[in-house]
Amino acid sequence: MMAPMRLSELNELIRLTLQESFAWQRFWVVAEITNHTYYGHKGFHYFDLVETEEPVAPTTRMPRKSKTANSLTAKIAGVAWREGAIRIRAFEQETGQVFGNELQVLIEVSVDYHPVYGLKLTLLDIDSRFTLGQLEQKKQATIQRLLLECPDFVWEQEGLLQSANKELYLPPVIQRIAVVSSKNAAGYEDFLHSLDTNSFGYKFEIHPFYATVQGEQHALELAATISAIETRALELEQDFDAVILIRGGGAATDLLIFDQFEVAEAIAACPFPVFTGIGHQKNETIADLLAHTAFKTPTKVAEFIIERNRGFETGLFTTLHQVQLLSRQLLAEHFSFLDRVRFSLSYRTQELLNQEKQQIREMNALVRRQPLRLLSNQQLLLQEVKTSLQVNTTGYIRTREKDLAHLLRLFRMSSPEKLLARGFALVVKDGKVQANATDIHPEDKIQILIAGTQLDAAVKHKKEYDGDPFNL
Repeated sequence: MMAPMRLSELNELIRLTLQESFAWQRFWVVAEITNHTYYGHKGFHYFDLVETEEPVAPTTRMPRKSKTANSLTAKIAGVAWREGAIRIRAFEQETGQVFGNELQVLIEVSVDYHPVYGLKLTLLDIDSRFTLGQLEQKKQATIQRLLLECPDFVWEQEGLLQSANKELYLPPVIQRIAVVSSKNAAGYEDFLHSLDTNSFGYKFEIHPFYATVQGEQHALELAATISAIETRALELEQDFDAVILIRGGGAATDLLIFDQFEVAEAIAACPFPVFTGIGHQKNETIADLLAHTAFKTPTKVAEFIIERNRGFETGLFTTLHQVQLLSRQLLAEHFSFLDRVRFSLSYRTQELLNQEKQQIREMNALVRRQPLRLLSNQQLLLQEVKTSLQVNTTGYIRTREKDLAHLLRLFRMSSPEKLLARGFALVVKDGKVQANATDIHPEDKIQILIAGTQLDAAVKHKKEYDGDPFNL
């Protein structure tokens, strides 16, 4: 059995052994931070480095859970002195991540042993690119999941991420606003203050929807709140002009909630235009990429809304001015046209009056001359008719006299005396000249008239004859 030694002697032996083995050596180690404590007055960080059996993707802060002895595969204390703390501050500025618990990192360490404080690793440097790369990998994985599971709301176009929300119609005036924020967030107060104190006196109808807007573990809660806005709109029977998702202040790691699948899906599927103003100055979150419009801060969102409404109002005034100007131009043109028409009517009326007066004068002169002319014409016509009547009457009379003389000769030639003189005779019975022998019977008394003589006779016989005496 060896001679016993004091504990300090053993610890010193360990120190010397470790110093001999690890002196001046540096190691890059991937591990998760736990039990982190920062002493600001000294500028020192104390923490533990752990490794678990199933390490999650080293991109974000993991949901809080207790580390059991069975889940840990390695654990060692760590410290960052002044130089290490400077490197940590640079890391936080470059990545936007706060160095703290449940953050997986790639750090450069040295192995140190102190007889009183034991074994520990001293942080000498921390790799920002590792953390940024892991964050980007997780972000891209979420985007690919969105493209795969939500093709109706999320797609790529010419290499850019697009969403159904980006294509929603944005009203020219934004008044009915749904605001998603934590109740006491400074950014929410800044947003409301900017709207309420706008210099144009615009009024807004604000509908708050309170939710926790930081911490990955609250992603489902935030997504449910965004989805509840559509239900509220249906209850109110009125659409919202825009949905404002804002967050003000806080650590940059709090932005990781806006890279979560559930939140991104809810934004892309929201039926109202979503504006983000989540208080970041560098990288865009997936929520920014899928929202209708992304802004850096809540105040910028308020400024955009006021400016948009102002643009609409200015457009109205511009249109009003243009309408007034055009109206004046049209009135001037119509007045000018009316003046021309009035002058034309006056001139034309005067011209027509003059023409009518001239026609009246001509008609008057014509009327005055016409009776004399007509009278003279009628006198000439009467004279012609008189002469014609005289000539025609004399001729007519002469013609009629000739006709009468001719008729007289005919009458004379056709008189019974002439006929009797030519050998004809008239038979008279009972004082009537008989044209035929139908009414003459034997024993009838008749008178036979011949030239200058009347013969009284009695009919003795009556017989027909064949007309021979007249066959000349």
